[in-house]
Amino acid sequence: MSQPRIEIKKVGDITIAVTLDMKLNDDLSIQEWGDQLIALLEDTACRKLLVSFERVLFMSSSALRALITLNKNAKESKAVLILCGIDDNIMEAFRITRLDSVFTIKANEDEGIKTFA
Repeated sequence: MSQPRIEIKKVGDITIAVTLDMKLNDDLSIQEWGDQLIALLEDTACRKLLVSFERVLFMSSSALRALITLNKNAKESKAVLILCGIDDNIMEAFRITRLDSVFTIKANEDEGIKTFA
């Protein structure tokens, strides 16, 4: 059994997945993290997913690829995906790769929750 990479919280019909790892740079942990997020989308009750990165200080390109896969799955399952709490250094990678225009990204959980309203 893999270890939990996310902590799940619910606010109304919004599922909040808090990323527990401070660094998303190891392929195995990224795979587990991505699988756990995708499993949330496979739960038909999860149509509003907020992924929090408030603890994350580093994210590799493999983690970005996992997010692109998650985004594709969200669209296929008609779910809304919002990211929040991304460190400034990581945001720079989102800007360089133009992923900041692909994802809805908010400063923190509260802003993310308000976006669903």
